Amino acid sequence: MTFYSAPNYSKHLHDWLKRGREWHIEYDDYLSNHLTHNWIVLDAAGADDEKIQWWQEVYTSNHSLSPAEPQKMLAAPRSILIDYTKITDANWLNNLQSIRIAFGLYRDFFDKKIADMGLSACLKRYYPALSEGMAGAAFHPVIHTGWAVDVDSEDMASEGLAYMATAFQPLATGPNHSKYQLWSFDAPSIIEAFKQIFTNNGIAELAKKAHLLSKTEDYTDLNKGGFQQRLITFNNPEHPMAQFLNDNVVLKLPAIGSDLMSSIETLTVIAATALYSSDNEFFIVHGLTSLHGVLCVLPHLGEAAQRDALAYWFRALVATIIVQGSPSVEKTVSLLEKWLVDKEKAGEYQLTDEQKAWWMKTLQSTTDSYDEHVPKTVYVLKRWAEWQAFSSAAHDIYVKVARNIAMPNASGRLEDNLWFNR
Repeated sequence: MTFYSAPNYSKHLHDWLKRGREWHIEYDDYLSNHLTHNWIVLDAAGADDEKIQWWQEVYTSNHSLSPAEPQKMLAAPRSILIDYTKITDANWLNNLQSIRIAFGLYRDFFDKKIADMGLSACLKRYYPALSEGMAGAAFHPVIHTGWAVDVDSEDMASEGLAYMATAFQPLATGPNHSKYQLWSFDAPSIIEAFKQIFTNNGIAELAKKAHLLSKTEDYTDLNKGGFQQRLITFNNPEHPMAQFLNDNVVLKLPAIGSDLMSSIETLTVIAATALYSSDNEFFIVHGLTSLHGVLCVLPHLGEAAQRDALAYWFRALVATIIVQGSPSVEKTVSLLEKWLVDKEKAGEYQLTDEQKAWWMKTLQSTTDSYDEHVPKTVYVLKRWAEWQAFSSAAHDIYVKVARNIAMPNASGRLEDNLWFNR
């Protein structure tokens, strides 16, 4: 199977990514640190050290753009104030979701494993178990891990794996849940399943139930933010959200030994069209950038683990769309059905020099944004376009989505949020 080609990153990018360890993986209680992600994008856009330093200064001070909002600062790495059990192969699975206190210990653990085994072997050994919880911290741990793997940054990868461990959040899987299937070669097609899920009359009631439950003390005491607390309710076997996932969300994938490329193309198009239809809804953005992360890790996994990782991602995306009120999902389904028709007529494509220049220009146009999600999204779409393993119809979708998210506000001011471009 052909996956991404190695990115053409600069020699000094690793020095910057190593510097990312000067700040903690989270700040302001539960917000995720995106500093290194945008450094990767800036480097891919040809930015020099001065521009990368500019982003560090903007992001680490994270000055509020509204006088009504307090400033939020990135924090230095946290010291552990208690004598906590060391993480070893004997107990690493027992300490998952350890209320974030063990992040530094997990990072030390994965630092050593990567040094001893190499990054690829470490991923093959530990990532499959961690992928079950990739919905944790709004996809950011799997983003951090996958983007690190893409540029071969061991410093960043051990942070990502540690974050996947401490933010671990399964969705109706594991020993408390029975009779669930992640993927099957004879399930309904991916787009048909997506359509069936979101035309279910009970979706709105599930979102309402998740919202109300997330406001109870059991969930607010977790201090993980409203979105994550809503998502966590889908792992509660006593409520209908978990049963809905296990009754309805089975990802169609080819049997072991068969090529995954067509399924991967469909998943990228689902992520892109869901983002476009929702007018760049915040958490659906994370769904798209996290799929890039998952795809970067796939070549390091066995065939069963590859399929599980894709299925966990799809399950997390479905739950995300539901808890966010299924924004414009009818439009998403319509775009997906049109894409299926267009795909039948389209062939493979080779990017022309003009198209390559357009993608680079579009990416570069976003790199002054104070909102790192905008360049990150365009970067992922650019990478998928350059993959050229998909149909020209998929490329047309990527272009459409990139144009939508990169369009600046009428005022043209950087401090305006570029997402809401109407």
